[in-house]
Amino acid sequence: MKTKRITSLLFLSLFLFANFGYAEIKNIGNSEIKRLMSLGIPLIDVRRRDEWISTGVIENSYLHTFFDINGKYDLESFITKIKKISNSEKGIILFCRSGRRTTAIAETLEKTNDFPAIYNTKGIKAWILEDNNVIKYQ
Repeated sequence: MKTKRITSLLFLSLFLFANFGYAEIKNIGNSEIKRLMSLGIPLIDVRRRDEWISTGVIENSYLHTFFDINGKYDLESFITKIKKISNSEKGIILFCRSGRRTTAIAETLEKTNDFPAIYNTKGIKAWILEDNNVIKYQ
């Protein structure tokens, strides 16, 4: 009887704590970006409009600025926009200029537990450096 109670408590504890864990952040390179996008995981380009115009954007990426020019952001609004993107239940790929902003964003999003996986990248600089294609921002 005592063993049964301990086993039940153990399973209950595992169930409760498993649902409160943070999302997993994974740092990925360009080949992994392409692979994950081919699986339907959305790439979220968090840069500003002026940056998209300057460098171009990755085809089929979602353009959702996180920080404004003054460094301010609206986390709830950003999460709402991202959740509207299909397949975001598989996770999201975050993309900026160099990976600095997306690292901060990933750490913030991780605590919300809204996405099962958050893939962080080295950004457009690394993308272009490896001669990957971009399209003109429209």
